[in-house]
Amino acid sequence: MKKIFLLFTIIAGVLLGCNDEKSSFTQEYDELMTQNDSIEQVHSQFQSNHEQMKQEHEQLSQQMNSIEVQDSTVFENLAQHEVLLKKHEAMLAGHDELIKGHKELKDNFGNLSTDEMKAQISEMKNNHNKIQNEQEELRSDHETMMQEHSRWRDEVNAASMNSEQNTTS
Repeated sequence: MKKIFLLFTIIAGVLLGCNDEKSSFTQEYDELMTQNDSIEQVHSQFQSNHEQMKQEHEQLSQQMNSIEVQDSTVFENLAQHEVLLKKHEAMLAGHDELIKGHKELKDNFGNLSTDEMKAQISEMKNNHNKIQNEQEELRSDHETMMQEHSRWRDEVNAASMNSEQNTTS
């Protein structure tokens, strides 16, 4: 009888331990989803900034092609910017997919085993780190591009002014 009681006690302890572990994972998951929401807001802002950067790049490219540019490396840099913008588009699309996947997981998370929960949480943490690192890269690239666009725009304006002065003289 003592053995049966001991066995039931052990089973009850294991079941309670699993529920505590599941509860802990659920709480950690909820915290990650809050972080995911914050990452998604920053992501939306990056998408908007990226679209503005693309439009500015296209306008600047058209202006540069229509005037005589003194510095021929500008066209090389414009081409590099175009490659960088394509890379950013791919990053942002990847972030979209990761964020969407995290949201889809939400409905089924409570039904997962503790091992599956642990694996999902670990993967979400890795994804969040990846997204945040890439967002920092995007931020840095955008700052550099904006500075270069500003410098080139000044060059376009100066060339336009010289062109106007030469036609009026």
